[in-house]
Amino acid sequence: MPPQDLMVVTDLDGTFLDHHDYSFDAALPMLERLRADDVPVVFCSSKTRAEITALQRRTGLDGQAFVAENGAIVVGPDGSVIAGAGAGPADADLARLRTALDRTRADLGLHFATFGGETDEVVAAWTGLDLESAEAARRREASEVLLWHAEDDDRADAFREALAAAGLDLVRGGRFWHVLPAGRDKGTAVHLLVADHERRTGTAPRTIGLGDGPNDTALLDAVDLAVVVHGHGPAPGPLADDRPERVYRTTHPGPLGWSEGLEHHLGHHREQHREQHVRSHR
Repeated sequence: MPPQDLMVVTDLDGTFLDHHDYSFDAALPMLERLRADDVPVVFCSSKTRAEITALQRRTGLDGQAFVAENGAIVVGPDGSVIAGAGAGPADADLARLRTALDRTRADLGLHFATFGGETDEVVAAWTGLDLESAEAARRREASEVLLWHAEDDDRADAFREALAAAGLDLVRGGRFWHVLPAGRDKGTAVHLLVADHERRTGTAPRTIGLGDGPNDTALLDAVDLAVVVHGHGPAPGPLADDRPERVYRTTHPGPLGWSEGLEHHLGHHREQHREQHVRSHR
């Protein structure tokens, strides 16, 4: 049994979930081990609150803390909103965000589409989700998702600067770009969750984070041990602390890589715990 001081914080699409069909069967044996050892598994994703809570029910993780919309929404294990929609007067105003986004698109003559501006059918075609899941993906509370071919657009820097002037950040995910309130990334969300855990339990957990895309960089920088899951698009990074004893890069993609990376770090964690136990009893 591992010591009870771990917290796993994981991206979903392309990490815990297969990039192509969103399956997670290959992760189930490892997930069962974590659940049996009472290790919190925190979903930290660009997905909405509706999508994440539905996946928590499917995986038996109801009631766990989670991070939605790339860090724009942070919910504690008791269901309390730590940051984002419902947290108080500092809530992101989605209408204001969309107004700023529309104004910037017009000013710069940009060509991109958004989840909020399309139908469930269109988002389903973009993502491969069924219509019910596409509707949940469009149910944004604090951010917007863009289908934008930035590599073909020489106004990317101007776009980012205009958004920053409006108090917004632009981050790249595995398939899409995301606009969210400035300073509310996945790394900030991890720090908030660790602080909340410490307030509730009196101890700070040792964190293991997993991700496969550029929007996971802040998450991987914020945790104690990082797993870069082999992906199908741009990888996270560069990381602030890329030492091999802290960062493991998987050979497998998706849920197989998720399990591979956790097996690596959990094995080292158990070995260190055994060594500490032996030293303390000499």
